[in-house]
Amino acid sequence: MSENSSIVQQAGGDLLVEQRGAVLWLTLNRPQRRNALTDAVMLALRDEFLAAARNPELRVIVLTGAGDKAFCAGADLTPGDTPFKPKVDRLQTPMGELFRAVHDCTVPVLARVNGVCVAGGLGLFGMCDMAVSVDTAQFGMPEVKIGLFPMQILSVLRDLIPPRMLNEMCMTGKPINAQTAHSLGLLNRIVPAAELDAAVDALVADLVAASPMAVRRGKYAMRAVASMSFPEMMSFTETALVPMIQTEDAREGLAAFNERRSPQWPGR
Repeated sequence: MSENSSIVQQAGGDLLVEQRGAVLWLTLNRPQRRNALTDAVMLALRDEFLAAARNPELRVIVLTGAGDKAFCAGADLTPGDTPFKPKVDRLQTPMGELFRAVHDCTVPVLARVNGVCVAGGLGLFGMCDMAVSVDTAQFGMPEVKIGLFPMQILSVLRDLIPPRMLNEMCMTGKPINAQTAHSLGLLNRIVPAAELDAAVDALVADLVAASPMAVRRGKYAMRAVASMSFPEMMSFTETALVPMIQTEDAREGLAAFNERRSPQWPGR
């Protein structure tokens, strides 16, 4: 923790929020329950992502779990804590609201996977833009083993996991290891546990070194073109390029390149 940062507890202490300079750390803090998700935790996370999207000073969001056993084991199945309660008056689920907030947030989100990542936790992981994992992590969708199916997280994972592997993981509930996840392109780095923080810090530093305006506008564009046809994508990106060239970051970046110095990003 940096000298100028402090940790704020949300959802009764089950979510830790810490801003380290331009980096926001969100830590699921239920290690005794493998950092399983409750409605309160998901709604608190949703609020943090909504606030982050409005904060021009933020450059990166790091999402992780407390302890060294689990990133997130999905929804809490304990009676009284579980999100699996029928509420016919609710049009959107807390998980759906959370995923929408992460999807719309233009700040890069980095998953620091410190252990087991399954079920809804795998969906949350899938919403992140990049991921660094310990080499002992397991990734899976075991819902069929308790009579359920990974419905909501299919919206996230169907474009990340190749169809045949997605079918196997969904229909058998069997997990994959970190090495397989890396081979499928789900992870940017896999490292021994002792090297996890250094690997995360290195990727965070790379993100912070980039133009914040270019990254935010670029992430918005990447989300926007996801369901477009090729002609639509070309039209959208052509239109998006013009205002980007006019930003202060673009002017500073070009000036720094020609003057052979490091850019000082205005973030505008």
